[in-house]
Amino acid sequence: MSTLISSKGGGEILLLGRFEVLKKLGEGRFGKVYLVRDRVKGDLYALKEAKDPIYIGQLLNEAQNVLLIDHPHLVKLYHYFTSRSGNRVYLLYEYCDGGDLKGYVGSKGGKLPPKEALNILRQITEGLAYLHRYGYIHLDIKPENVLAKKTGEGLLWKLGDFGLLKTRGFSGILDVKGTVGYIAPEVFRGEIHRSSDIFSLGCLLYYMLEGHHPFKGKSRAEEQLLNRKGVVPIPPSLPEDWREVFERMVKINPFQRYRTAGELLQDLKKLG
Repeated sequence: MSTLISSKGGGEILLLGRFEVLKKLGEGRFGKVYLVRDRVKGDLYALKEAKDPIYIGQLLNEAQNVLLIDHPHLVKLYHYFTSRSGNRVYLLYEYCDGGDLKGYVGSKGGKLPPKEALNILRQITEGLAYLHRYGYIHLDIKPENVLAKKTGEGLLWKLGDFGLLKTRGFSGILDVKGTVGYIAPEVFRGEIHRSSDIFSLGCLLYYMLEGHHPFKGKSRAEEQLLNRKGVVPIPPSLPEDWREVFERMVKINPFQRYRTAGELLQDLKKLG
């Protein structure tokens, strides 16, 4: 494709000659995400764009890893496109019209009731269990990457943003790019396991119950130091019968945590 972006009368912008740009949904280190409408089918999608050479390779890797992944609690990638020159990459993702978990918690007064937090955690853990079963480690679990889709029965929660996805047994140089507050302590040392995601899930549960991550400090540097140490306090609003599960999720030693999300899910289903 030589022309990926074109303009029509009335200020309308088309991508790939087919997708009408409705608005910008967000922007991150990789580039921008747009809400687009397929002019042929009428469907809405989230289109992720990268044009910075630093992130084009990362986005291509994301696309190649994620294209065949299909689970109701994982954001679905439908297609990816590259320009002939290779200087732009576009990923066409399922659009989640319910927003992200960060916005949702904020709209609920900054905290969620334990029962609702557990329901969301179970759904995300189901999606993560699928990834773990196929040998993937997500490495970027945080409220902004947990997305909701509206259904007739309420919100369906999905884990998204697979830009840091690694395969089990990854042996390259690990550049820590996760979000402070949700990173397992061993990741700072260049060590990753599927249980690293379990630690992040524990931090996510803490966030839902308390309205902030467990390493809150007076500065970013202090928060990073606390996150490196990895000592997660018990959330004051955590139900007593959840304590054993939570403590195992956030063990500093990765080999003392739940090994996989599938293993964790079995215990989450027992909680009321």
